[in-house]
Amino acid sequence: MKRILALFLAVVLTLGMLAIPVSAQGTEVHEKSPIIFISGSSIDICDAEGNIIPTGFDVLTDDDDEDGGISTDAIIESTFNILKPFLLEGLPFNKWDNYGEALYEELAPIWDQTQIGGDGNAKYGTGVSAEEIAYWDNRAATVNTGKDGKFNLNDYKFRYDWRLSPYDHVDRLHEYIKTILKTTKCDQVCLISRCIGGEVITAYLERYGSEGLVKKVMYDETLSNGASVISDVFSGQLDFSDKHIQTYLLESEYFGLDNVGIDLAGVDTMLLTLAEKCVDYMTQSGVLQGMLWSVEKLYERLAEAFLPSMLLATGMGTWLSYWATVYEKDFDAALKFMFGNEGSERRAEFAGLIEKIEYIREHNTAQYPGLYTKFAEEYGVEIGAIAAYGLVNPPLGVHHDETGDVLVGVSDASFGATAAGLYDTLPQEYIDERIEAGYGDYISPDGKIDASTCMFPETTWFVKNKHHDYVAVVSLIGEYFTQYTNVTVNNNKGINRFLVHQNDATGQVVNMTEENCQDGPWITAVVQKPTIKSIFKAFVDFIKLLFNFIKNLFNGEEAAA
Repeated sequence: MKRILALFLAVVLTLGMLAIPVSAQGTEVHEKSPIIFISGSSIDICDAEGNIIPTGFDVLTDDDDEDGGISTDAIIESTFNILKPFLLEGLPFNKWDNYGEALYEELAPIWDQTQIGGDGNAKYGTGVSAEEIAYWDNRAATVNTGKDGKFNLNDYKFRYDWRLSPYDHVDRLHEYIKTILKTTKCDQVCLISRCIGGEVITAYLERYGSEGLVKKVMYDETLSNGASVISDVFSGQLDFSDKHIQTYLLESEYFGLDNVGIDLAGVDTMLLTLAEKCVDYMTQSGVLQGMLWSVEKLYERLAEAFLPSMLLATGMGTWLSYWATVYEKDFDAALKFMFGNEGSERRAEFAGLIEKIEYIREHNTAQYPGLYTKFAEEYGVEIGAIAAYGLVNPPLGVHHDETGDVLVGVSDASFGATAAGLYDTLPQEYIDERIEAGYGDYISPDGKIDASTCMFPETTWFVKNKHHDYVAVVSLIGEYFTQYTNVTVNNNKGINRFLVHQNDATGQVVNMTEENCQDGPWITAVVQKPTIKSIFKAFVDFIKLLFNFIKNLFNGEEAAA
Protein backbone atom coordinates (compact mmCIF):
# COMPACT_ATOMS: atom_id res chain seq x y z
CA MET A 1 0.00 0.00 0.00
CA LYS A 2 2.83 2.37 0.79
CA ARG A 3 4.17 1.81 -2.69
CA ILE A 4 0.86 2.93 -4.16
CA LEU A 5 0.77 5.96 -1.88
CA ALA A 6 4.33 6.80 -2.80
CA LEU A 7 3.41 6.64 -6.48
CA PHE A 8 0.59 9.15 -6.18
CA LEU A 9 1.34 11.37 -3.20
CA ALA A 10 5.11 11.77 -2.73
CA VAL A 11 6.48 15.26 -2.22
CA VAL A 12 10.06 15.43 -3.45
CA LEU A 13 12.44 18.24 -4.28
CA THR A 14 14.82 18.51 -7.21
CA LEU A 15 17.41 21.04 -8.28
CA GLY A 16 18.34 22.22 -11.73
CA MET A 17 21.54 23.67 -13.09
CA LEU A 18 21.69 27.10 -14.64
CA ALA A 19 23.90 28.79 -17.18
CA ILE A 20 23.21 32.01 -19.09
CA PRO A 21 25.50 33.57 -21.64
CA VAL A 22 26.72 36.80 -20.10
CA SER A 23 27.57 40.02 -21.87
CA ALA A 24 27.75 43.19 -19.82
CA GLN A 25 25.32 45.92 -20.76
CA GLY A 26 24.78 49.35 -19.29
CA THR A 27 26.70 50.94 -16.43
CA GLU A 28 27.13 48.80 -13.35
CA VAL A 29 27.67 50.17 -9.87
CA HIS A 30 28.09 47.63 -7.10
CA GLU A 31 26.08 48.20 -3.95
CA LYS A 32 27.27 46.73 -0.66
CA SER A 33 24.03 45.36 0.76
CA PRO A 34 23.67 42.13 2.75
CA ILE A 35 21.28 39.56 1.27
CA ILE A 36 18.88 37.64 3.47
CA PHE A 37 17.42 34.57 1.78
CA ILE A 38 13.97 33.38 2.87
CA SER A 39 13.03 30.05 1.32
CA GLY A 40 9.66 28.30 1.33
CA SER A 41 8.43 24.92 2.50
CA SER A 42 11.78 23.22 1.87
CA ILE A 43 12.71 24.10 5.46
CA ASP A 44 12.51 21.00 7.65
CA ILE A 45 9.93 20.87 10.42
CA CYS A 46 11.08 19.06 13.56
CA ASP A 47 9.59 17.77 16.79
CA ALA A 48 10.55 19.19 20.20
CA GLU A 49 13.69 17.02 20.24
CA GLY A 50 14.86 18.25 16.85
CA ASN A 51 13.91 15.15 14.86
CA ILE A 52 12.58 15.86 11.36
CA ILE A 53 8.90 15.05 10.97
CA PRO A 54 7.15 14.51 7.62
CA THR A 55 4.49 17.01 6.59
CA GLY A 56 1.52 16.75 4.26
CA PHE A 57 1.36 13.52 2.27
CA ASP A 58 5.00 12.78 3.13
CA VAL A 59 3.53 11.23 6.27
CA LEU A 60 2.14 8.40 4.16
CA THR A 61 5.17 7.93 1.94
CA ASP A 62 7.72 7.99 4.75
CA ASP A 63 9.44 4.59 4.79
CA ASP A 64 10.85 4.99 8.30
CA ASP A 65 8.83 2.59 10.43
CA GLU A 66 11.17 2.57 13.43
CA ASP A 67 8.68 4.53 15.51
CA GLY A 68 5.86 2.17 14.75
CA GLY A 69 4.44 2.73 11.30
CA ILE A 70 0.81 2.17 10.47
CA SER A 71 0.06 -1.55 10.68
CA THR A 72 -1.97 -3.39 8.09
CA ASP A 73 -4.64 -4.18 10.70
CA ALA A 74 -4.89 -0.51 11.63
CA ILE A 75 -5.27 0.47 7.95
CA ILE A 76 -8.03 -2.10 7.48
CA GLU A 77 -9.85 -0.96 10.60
CA SER A 78 -9.65 2.72 9.66
CA THR A 79 -10.80 1.98 6.12
CA PHE A 80 -13.81 0.07 7.46
CA ASN A 81 -14.72 2.88 9.87
CA ILE A 82 -14.65 5.38 6.99
CA LEU A 83 -16.48 3.21 4.45
CA LYS A 84 -19.28 2.23 6.83
CA PRO A 85 -21.04 5.64 6.92
CA PHE A 86 -20.06 6.21 3.28
CA LEU A 87 -21.89 3.09 2.10
CA LEU A 88 -24.73 2.90 4.63
CA GLU A 89 -25.69 6.56 4.94
CA GLY A 90 -23.98 8.63 2.25
CA LEU A 91 -24.64 6.83 -0.99
CA PRO A 92 -28.18 5.57 -0.29
CA PHE A 93 -29.55 8.52 1.74
CA ASN A 94 -27.20 11.41 0.83
CA LYS A 95 -26.34 11.89 4.51
CA TRP A 96 -22.66 12.62 4.81
CA ASP A 97 -22.10 14.17 8.26
CA ASN A 98 -21.05 10.92 9.94
CA TYR A 99 -18.82 10.09 6.98
CA GLY A 100 -17.02 13.43 7.32
CA GLU A 101 -16.58 12.96 11.06
CA ALA A 102 -15.28 9.41 10.60
CA LEU A 103 -12.85 10.54 7.92
CA TYR A 104 -11.44 13.25 10.18
CA GLU A 105 -11.28 11.05 13.28
CA GLU A 106 -9.43 8.27 11.48
CA LEU A 107 -6.99 10.45 9.57
CA ALA A 108 -6.24 13.30 12.01
CA PRO A 109 -4.10 11.18 14.40
CA ILE A 110 -1.82 10.19 11.50
CA TRP A 111 -0.98 13.84 10.76
CA ASP A 112 -1.24 15.08 14.34
CA GLN A 113 2.25 16.61 14.52
CA THR A 114 1.96 18.45 11.23
CA GLN A 115 -1.24 20.29 12.12
CA ILE A 116 -1.55 23.80 13.44
CA GLY A 117 -3.83 23.76 16.46
CA GLY A 118 -7.19 25.44 16.83
CA ASP A 119 -5.44 28.32 18.62
CA GLY A 120 -3.34 29.06 15.52
CA ASN A 121 -0.09 27.73 17.01
CA ALA A 122 1.98 24.64 16.21
CA LYS A 123 1.14 21.54 18.20
CA TYR A 124 3.62 19.91 20.60
CA GLY A 125 6.38 22.44 20.02
CA THR A 126 7.02 21.33 16.44
CA GLY A 127 8.81 23.75 14.15
CA VAL A 128 12.27 24.60 12.82
CA SER A 129 14.94 23.12 15.07
CA ALA A 130 16.38 25.47 17.69
CA GLU A 131 19.88 24.48 16.58
CA GLU A 132 19.28 25.63 13.01
CA ILE A 133 17.83 28.96 14.09
CA ALA A 134 20.72 29.45 16.53
CA TYR A 135 23.25 28.74 13.77
CA TRP A 136 21.92 31.46 11.48
CA ASP A 137 21.42 33.89 14.37
CA ASN A 138 25.06 33.38 15.31
CA ARG A 139 26.19 34.06 11.74
CA ALA A 140 24.14 37.24 11.71
CA ALA A 141 25.85 38.44 14.88
CA THR A 142 29.44 37.42 14.11
CA VAL A 143 30.10 36.87 10.38
CA ASN A 144 30.62 39.88 8.13
CA THR A 145 30.54 38.13 4.78
CA GLY A 146 30.74 41.45 2.99
CA LYS A 147 34.27 42.34 4.02
CA ASP A 148 35.31 42.03 0.40
CA GLY A 149 32.39 44.22 -0.63
CA LYS A 150 30.29 41.35 -1.95
CA PHE A 151 27.32 39.49 -0.56
CA ASN A 152 25.59 36.41 -1.93
CA LEU A 153 22.48 34.33 -1.49
CA ASN A 154 23.88 31.94 1.10
CA ASP A 155 25.42 34.46 3.49
CA TYR A 156 22.39 34.90 5.73
CA LYS A 157 19.22 32.83 5.84
CA PHE A 158 16.11 33.45 7.87
CA ARG A 159 14.65 30.16 9.09
CA TYR A 160 11.02 29.95 10.18
CA ASP A 161 8.07 27.59 10.56
CA TRP A 162 6.48 28.04 7.17
CA ARG A 163 3.14 26.57 8.35
CA LEU A 164 2.43 29.56 10.60
CA SER A 165 1.13 33.01 9.78
CA PRO A 166 3.77 35.20 8.13
CA TYR A 167 3.00 37.72 10.84
CA ASP A 168 4.25 35.26 13.47
CA HIS A 169 7.77 35.80 12.09
CA VAL A 170 8.10 39.49 11.27
CA ASP A 171 9.23 40.72 14.70
CA ARG A 172 12.04 38.15 14.81
CA LEU A 173 12.97 38.99 11.21
CA HIS A 174 13.16 42.66 12.19
CA GLU A 175 15.66 41.87 14.93
CA TYR A 176 17.57 39.59 12.57
CA ILE A 177 17.90 42.42 10.04
CA LYS A 178 19.11 44.88 12.67
CA THR A 179 21.71 42.38 13.89
CA ILE A 180 23.08 41.88 10.37
CA LEU A 181 23.23 45.62 9.73
CA LYS A 182 25.19 46.06 12.94
CA THR A 183 27.58 43.24 12.03
CA THR A 184 28.16 44.40 8.46
CA LYS A 185 28.03 48.14 9.22
CA CYS A 186 25.58 48.62 6.35
CA ASP A 187 22.48 50.82 6.26
CA GLN A 188 20.07 48.51 4.45
CA VAL A 189 19.58 44.86 3.53
CA CYS A 190 18.16 43.12 0.46
CA LEU A 191 15.61 40.33 0.79
CA ILE A 192 15.29 37.42 -1.63
CA SER A 193 12.46 34.93 -1.25
CA ARG A 194 11.16 31.76 -2.83
CA CYS A 195 7.61 30.47 -2.78
CA ILE A 196 5.99 30.92 0.66
CA GLY A 197 8.96 33.00 1.77
CA GLY A 198 7.46 35.87 -0.20
CA GLU A 199 4.60 36.01 2.29
CA VAL A 200 7.06 36.71 5.09
CA ILE A 201 8.65 39.56 3.15
CA THR A 202 5.28 41.09 2.31
CA ALA A 203 4.14 40.84 5.93
CA TYR A 204 7.43 42.35 7.11
CA LEU A 205 7.22 45.30 4.74
CA GLU A 206 3.58 45.87 5.66
CA ARG A 207 4.58 46.18 9.33
CA TYR A 208 8.14 47.53 9.26
CA GLY A 209 8.74 48.85 5.73
CA SER A 210 8.43 52.45 6.83
CA GLU A 211 11.64 52.12 8.87
CA GLY A 212 13.65 52.01 5.65
CA LEU A 213 15.87 49.03 6.44
CA VAL A 214 15.14 47.23 3.15
CA LYS A 215 16.66 48.44 -0.11
CA LYS A 216 15.57 45.77 -2.59
CA VAL A 217 13.34 42.70 -2.70
CA MET A 218 13.34 39.83 -5.18
CA TYR A 219 10.26 37.59 -5.21
CA ASP A 220 10.96 34.26 -6.89
CA GLU A 221 7.80 32.39 -7.92
CA THR A 222 6.07 33.83 -4.92
CA LEU A 223 2.77 32.68 -3.45
CA SER A 224 2.26 36.04 -1.73
CA ASN A 225 -0.09 37.17 -4.52
CA GLY A 226 -2.27 34.11 -4.22
CA ALA A 227 -2.22 30.58 -5.61
CA SER A 228 -5.23 29.42 -7.59
CA VAL A 229 -4.82 25.72 -6.82
CA ILE A 230 -4.99 26.37 -3.06
CA SER A 231 -7.75 28.95 -3.37
CA ASP A 232 -9.85 26.59 -5.50
CA VAL A 233 -9.40 23.62 -3.18
CA PHE A 234 -9.95 25.56 0.05
CA SER A 235 -13.19 27.00 -1.32
CA GLY A 236 -14.36 23.64 -2.68
CA GLN A 237 -14.20 24.63 -6.35
CA LEU A 238 -12.99 21.34 -7.77
CA ASP A 239 -13.19 20.77 -11.49
CA PHE A 240 -11.46 18.15 -13.63
CA SER A 241 -10.23 18.27 -17.23
CA ASP A 242 -9.12 15.17 -19.09
CA LYS A 243 -6.57 17.02 -21.24
CA HIS A 244 -5.01 18.69 -18.22
CA ILE A 245 -4.81 15.40 -16.35
CA GLN A 246 -3.03 13.86 -19.33
CA THR A 247 -0.64 16.81 -19.50
CA TYR A 248 -0.01 16.59 -15.77
CA LEU A 249 0.91 12.91 -16.00
CA LEU A 250 3.25 13.50 -18.95
CA GLU A 251 4.79 16.45 -17.17
CA SER A 252 5.34 14.42 -14.00
CA GLU A 253 7.10 11.73 -16.02
CA TYR A 254 9.24 14.28 -17.83
CA PHE A 255 10.50 15.91 -14.65
CA GLY A 256 10.51 12.66 -12.67
CA LEU A 257 8.53 14.28 -9.92
CA ASP A 258 6.82 17.45 -8.86
CA ASN A 259 6.43 18.97 -5.45
CA VAL A 260 2.68 18.52 -5.19
CA GLY A 261 2.14 15.63 -7.52
CA ILE A 262 3.40 12.26 -8.56
CA ASP A 263 6.77 10.67 -7.94
CA LEU A 264 7.37 8.30 -10.84
CA ALA A 265 10.86 7.21 -9.84
CA GLY A 266 11.29 3.47 -10.04
CA VAL A 267 8.09 2.78 -11.97
CA ASP A 268 8.46 0.13 -14.69
CA THR A 269 9.01 1.91 -18.02
CA MET A 270 6.66 -0.33 -20.00
CA LEU A 271 3.95 0.00 -17.37
CA LEU A 272 4.33 3.76 -17.43
CA THR A 273 4.13 3.86 -21.23
CA LEU A 274 1.08 1.60 -21.12
CA ALA A 275 -0.61 4.03 -18.74
CA GLU A 276 0.28 6.93 -21.04
CA LYS A 277 -1.25 5.22 -24.09
CA CYS A 278 -4.35 4.30 -22.12
CA VAL A 279 -4.87 7.86 -20.93
CA ASP A 280 -4.22 9.18 -24.44
CA TYR A 281 -6.93 6.96 -25.91
CA MET A 282 -9.36 7.71 -23.07
CA THR A 283 -8.77 11.45 -23.47
CA GLN A 284 -9.20 11.53 -27.26
CA SER A 285 -12.26 9.28 -27.22
CA GLY A 286 -13.99 11.18 -24.41
CA VAL A 287 -14.05 8.16 -22.11
CA LEU A 288 -11.95 9.86 -19.44
CA GLN A 289 -14.12 12.98 -19.45
CA GLY A 290 -17.18 10.77 -18.99
CA MET A 291 -15.55 9.12 -16.01
CA LEU A 292 -14.62 12.52 -14.59
CA TRP A 293 -18.23 13.62 -14.99
CA SER A 294 -19.24 10.76 -12.72
CA VAL A 295 -16.57 11.72 -10.21
CA GLU A 296 -17.74 15.33 -10.25
CA LYS A 297 -21.35 14.26 -9.62
CA LEU A 298 -20.27 12.16 -6.65
CA TYR A 299 -18.08 15.00 -5.40
CA GLU A 300 -21.03 17.40 -5.51
CA ARG A 301 -22.82 15.12 -3.04
CA LEU A 302 -20.04 14.60 -0.53
CA ALA A 303 -17.84 17.69 -1.03
CA GLU A 304 -18.68 19.45 2.22
CA ALA A 305 -18.03 16.29 4.22
CA PHE A 306 -14.97 14.99 2.38
CA LEU A 307 -12.68 17.85 1.42
CA PRO A 308 -12.65 19.94 4.63
CA SER A 309 -12.16 16.82 6.74
CA MET A 310 -9.31 15.66 4.52
CA LEU A 311 -7.57 19.05 4.45
CA LEU A 312 -7.90 19.66 8.18
CA ALA A 313 -6.83 16.12 9.08
CA THR A 314 -3.69 16.26 6.91
CA GLY A 315 -2.81 19.65 8.40
CA MET A 316 -2.88 21.51 5.08
CA GLY A 317 -6.16 23.21 5.90
CA THR A 318 -4.62 24.51 9.12
CA TRP A 319 -1.45 25.93 7.59
CA LEU A 320 -1.80 29.69 7.79
CA SER A 321 0.76 30.18 5.02
CA TYR A 322 -1.66 28.38 2.70
CA TRP A 323 -4.55 30.55 3.83
CA ALA A 324 -2.46 33.59 2.87
CA THR A 325 -2.73 32.42 -0.76
CA VAL A 326 -6.53 32.30 -0.88
CA TYR A 327 -7.98 34.93 -3.21
CA GLU A 328 -10.09 37.66 -1.66
CA LYS A 329 -13.04 36.67 -3.84
CA ASP A 330 -12.88 33.13 -2.40
CA PHE A 331 -12.20 33.97 1.25
CA ASP A 332 -15.74 33.95 2.64
CA ALA A 333 -16.62 30.79 0.74
CA ALA A 334 -13.41 29.12 1.90
CA LEU A 335 -13.98 29.93 5.57
CA LYS A 336 -17.53 28.59 5.40
CA PHE A 337 -16.51 25.53 3.40
CA MET A 338 -13.67 24.59 5.75
CA PHE A 339 -15.08 25.58 9.15
CA GLY A 340 -18.84 25.79 8.69
CA ASN A 341 -21.21 28.64 9.45
CA GLU A 342 -20.77 31.17 12.23
CA GLY A 343 -21.52 29.53 15.56
CA SER A 344 -20.72 25.99 14.41
CA GLU A 345 -18.72 23.61 16.60
CA ARG A 346 -15.84 23.57 14.14
CA ARG A 347 -15.71 27.38 14.12
CA ALA A 348 -15.42 27.32 17.89
CA GLU A 349 -12.77 24.60 17.81
CA PHE A 350 -10.58 26.62 15.41
CA ALA A 351 -11.41 30.09 16.74
CA GLY A 352 -7.78 31.12 17.31
CA LEU A 353 -6.72 29.85 13.90
CA ILE A 354 -9.58 31.68 12.18
CA GLU A 355 -8.66 34.89 14.00
CA LYS A 356 -5.17 34.68 12.53
CA ILE A 357 -6.59 33.90 9.09
CA GLU A 358 -8.75 37.01 9.28
CA TYR A 359 -5.74 39.08 10.31
CA ILE A 360 -3.84 37.89 7.24
CA ARG A 361 -6.85 38.72 5.11
CA GLU A 362 -7.03 42.27 6.44
CA HIS A 363 -3.32 43.06 6.13
CA ASN A 364 -1.50 40.79 3.74
CA THR A 365 -3.52 39.36 0.90
CA ALA A 366 -2.86 39.52 -2.82
CA GLN A 367 -5.78 41.87 -3.22
CA TYR A 368 -4.75 44.49 -0.64
CA PRO A 369 -5.18 47.77 -2.57
CA GLY A 370 -1.89 49.46 -3.36
CA LEU A 371 0.16 47.30 -0.97
CA TYR A 372 3.18 46.78 -3.22
CA THR A 373 3.11 50.20 -4.81
CA LYS A 374 3.19 51.56 -1.26
CA PHE A 375 6.37 49.56 -0.60
CA ALA A 376 7.93 50.98 -3.75
CA GLU A 377 6.70 54.56 -3.72
CA GLU A 378 6.46 55.39 -0.01
CA TYR A 379 9.16 53.13 1.42
CA GLY A 380 11.60 53.31 -1.51
CA VAL A 381 11.90 49.54 -1.87
CA GLU A 382 12.94 48.31 -5.33
CA ILE A 383 10.95 45.20 -6.20
CA GLY A 384 11.82 42.49 -8.69
CA ALA A 385 10.14 39.21 -9.55
CA ILE A 386 10.81 35.91 -11.29
CA ALA A 387 7.84 34.01 -12.71
CA ALA A 388 7.81 30.67 -14.53
CA TYR A 389 5.25 29.24 -16.92
CA GLY A 390 4.64 26.49 -19.44
CA LEU A 391 3.74 23.81 -16.91
CA VAL A 392 0.31 22.64 -15.80
CA ASN A 393 -0.65 23.05 -12.17
CA PRO A 394 -2.46 20.18 -10.39
CA PRO A 395 -5.62 19.80 -12.52
CA LEU A 396 -8.04 19.99 -9.62
CA GLY A 397 -9.75 23.36 -9.66
CA VAL A 398 -11.61 25.76 -11.88
CA HIS A 399 -8.33 27.48 -12.84
CA HIS A 400 -6.94 24.32 -14.45
CA ASP A 401 -6.22 26.11 -17.76
CA GLU A 402 -3.75 28.41 -15.99
CA THR A 403 -0.09 28.17 -16.97
CA GLY A 404 2.51 28.26 -14.24
CA ASP A 405 5.34 26.30 -12.65
CA VAL A 406 3.25 23.36 -11.22
CA LEU A 407 2.37 25.33 -8.07
CA VAL A 408 1.78 29.02 -8.75
CA GLY A 409 0.33 30.64 -11.85
CA VAL A 410 2.45 33.02 -13.87
CA SER A 411 0.00 35.93 -13.48
CA ASP A 412 0.16 35.69 -9.69
CA ALA A 413 3.93 35.19 -9.53
CA SER A 414 4.56 38.16 -11.83
CA PHE A 415 2.22 40.62 -10.08
CA GLY A 416 -0.27 40.77 -12.92
CA ALA A 417 1.10 39.68 -16.29
CA THR A 418 -1.54 38.89 -18.88
CA ALA A 419 -1.17 35.24 -19.88
CA ALA A 420 -2.79 32.92 -22.38
CA GLY A 421 -4.16 29.55 -21.32
CA LEU A 422 -1.93 26.51 -21.09
CA TYR A 423 -2.53 25.38 -24.68
CA ASP A 424 -3.20 28.77 -26.26
CA THR A 425 -1.51 31.99 -27.29
CA LEU A 426 -2.75 35.53 -26.84
CA PRO A 427 -5.23 36.49 -29.60
CA GLN A 428 -3.44 38.00 -32.58
CA GLU A 429 -5.80 40.98 -32.46
CA TYR A 430 -4.71 41.64 -28.86
CA ILE A 431 -1.03 41.33 -29.79
CA ASP A 432 -1.44 43.71 -32.72
CA GLU A 433 -3.15 46.27 -30.48
CA ARG A 434 -0.36 46.07 -27.91
CA ILE A 435 2.29 46.46 -30.59
CA GLU A 436 0.50 49.46 -32.05
CA ALA A 437 0.30 50.99 -28.57
CA GLY A 438 4.08 50.66 -28.20
CA TYR A 439 4.18 47.53 -26.03
CA GLY A 440 5.58 45.08 -28.55
CA ASP A 441 8.73 44.44 -26.49
CA TYR A 442 6.55 43.18 -23.65
CA ILE A 443 5.03 40.34 -25.70
CA SER A 444 6.91 37.05 -25.33
CA PRO A 445 8.26 35.45 -28.55
CA ASP A 446 5.83 32.55 -28.08
CA GLY A 447 2.87 34.95 -27.91
CA LYS A 448 1.77 33.70 -24.49
CA ILE A 449 2.75 36.53 -22.12
CA ASP A 450 2.15 40.27 -22.06
CA ALA A 451 4.51 41.64 -19.41
CA SER A 452 3.32 45.23 -19.77
CA THR A 453 0.45 44.63 -17.34
CA CYS A 454 2.84 43.61 -14.53
CA MET A 455 3.08 45.84 -11.51
CA PHE A 456 6.86 46.03 -12.03
CA PRO A 457 7.35 45.26 -15.75
CA GLU A 458 10.94 46.51 -15.94
CA THR A 459 12.15 44.25 -13.14
CA THR A 460 10.16 41.07 -13.79
CA TRP A 461 11.73 38.09 -15.54
CA PHE A 462 9.81 35.16 -17.09
CA VAL A 463 11.24 31.65 -17.46
CA LYS A 464 9.41 29.19 -19.69
CA ASN A 465 9.36 25.44 -18.93
CA LYS A 466 10.90 25.93 -15.49
CA HIS A 467 9.76 23.70 -12.63
CA HIS A 468 8.97 25.41 -9.32
CA ASP A 469 11.76 23.53 -7.56
CA TYR A 470 14.57 24.49 -9.96
CA VAL A 471 16.15 27.21 -7.84
CA ALA A 472 19.36 28.22 -9.60
CA VAL A 473 17.65 31.08 -11.46
CA VAL A 474 17.03 33.02 -8.27
CA SER A 475 20.72 32.90 -7.38
CA LEU A 476 21.83 34.44 -10.66
CA ILE A 477 19.10 37.01 -11.26
CA GLY A 478 18.39 37.67 -7.59
CA GLU A 479 21.98 38.32 -6.62
CA TYR A 480 22.62 40.57 -9.60
CA PHE A 481 19.40 42.53 -9.11
CA THR A 482 20.06 43.15 -5.42
CA GLN A 483 23.79 43.91 -5.61
CA TYR A 484 23.93 46.38 -8.50
CA THR A 485 22.21 49.65 -9.31
CA ASN A 486 19.63 50.18 -12.03
CA VAL A 487 19.24 46.51 -12.94
CA THR A 488 16.28 46.03 -15.27
CA VAL A 489 15.28 43.67 -18.07
CA ASN A 490 17.00 46.10 -20.46
CA ASN A 491 20.04 46.96 -18.34
CA ASN A 492 21.62 43.77 -17.09
CA LYS A 493 24.20 41.06 -17.79
CA GLY A 494 22.53 39.99 -21.01
CA ILE A 495 19.65 38.32 -19.20
CA ASN A 496 16.55 39.25 -21.17
CA ARG A 497 12.98 39.63 -19.95
CA PHE A 498 11.92 36.27 -21.42
CA LEU A 499 13.99 33.15 -20.83
CA VAL A 500 13.71 29.42 -21.53
CA HIS A 501 14.77 26.60 -19.23
CA GLN A 502 16.32 24.00 -21.52
CA ASN A 503 15.39 20.98 -19.37
CA ASP A 504 18.12 18.93 -21.00
CA ALA A 505 21.43 17.50 -19.88
CA THR A 506 22.91 21.00 -19.61
CA GLY A 507 20.07 22.44 -17.53
CA GLN A 508 20.74 25.84 -19.05
CA VAL A 509 18.49 28.86 -19.00
CA VAL A 510 18.90 30.92 -22.16
CA ASN A 511 17.30 34.00 -23.61
CA MET A 512 14.04 33.23 -25.41
CA THR A 513 13.92 33.57 -29.18
CA GLU A 514 11.40 32.61 -31.83
CA GLU A 515 13.55 29.53 -32.51
CA ASN A 516 13.61 28.12 -28.95
CA CYS A 517 10.28 29.21 -27.50
CA GLN A 518 8.31 26.06 -28.29
CA ASP A 519 6.09 24.36 -25.72
CA GLY A 520 7.38 21.37 -23.81
CA PRO A 521 6.57 17.81 -24.95
CA TRP A 522 4.15 17.36 -22.04
CA ILE A 523 1.91 19.91 -23.80
CA THR A 524 2.52 19.19 -27.48
CA ALA A 525 1.91 15.44 -27.00
CA VAL A 526 -1.71 16.08 -26.01
CA VAL A 527 -4.00 16.06 -29.06
CA GLN A 528 -6.16 19.17 -28.93
CA LYS A 529 -8.59 18.30 -31.74
CA PRO A 530 -9.00 14.52 -31.97
CA THR A 531 -10.07 12.96 -35.26
CA ILE A 532 -11.41 9.49 -35.99
CA LYS A 533 -7.98 8.62 -37.34
CA SER A 534 -6.10 9.85 -34.25
CA ILE A 535 -8.55 8.10 -31.91
CA PHE A 536 -8.20 4.82 -33.81
CA LYS A 537 -4.40 5.12 -33.79
CA ALA A 538 -4.38 5.80 -30.04
CA PHE A 539 -6.53 2.71 -29.47
CA VAL A 540 -4.29 0.50 -31.63
CA ASP A 541 -1.15 1.79 -29.89
CA PHE A 542 -2.68 0.98 -26.51
CA ILE A 543 -3.76 -2.55 -27.53
CA LYS A 544 -0.36 -3.34 -29.05
CA LEU A 545 1.46 -2.17 -25.94
CA LEU A 546 -0.97 -4.02 -23.68
CA PHE A 547 -0.34 -7.23 -25.63
CA ASN A 548 3.44 -6.78 -25.33
CA PHE A 549 3.14 -6.01 -21.63
CA ILE A 550 1.14 -9.21 -20.97
CA LYS A 551 3.54 -11.23 -23.11
CA ASN A 552 6.50 -9.93 -21.12
CA LEU A 553 4.76 -10.81 -17.88
CA PHE A 554 4.31 -14.44 -18.99
CA ASN A 555 7.86 -14.60 -20.33
CA GLY A 556 9.11 -13.33 -17.00
CA GLU A 557 7.16 -15.98 -15.09
CA GLU A 558 8.46 -18.74 -17.39
CA ALA A 559 12.03 -17.55 -16.94
CA ALA A 560 11.60 -17.50 -13.17
CA ALA A 561 10.22 -21.06 -13.24
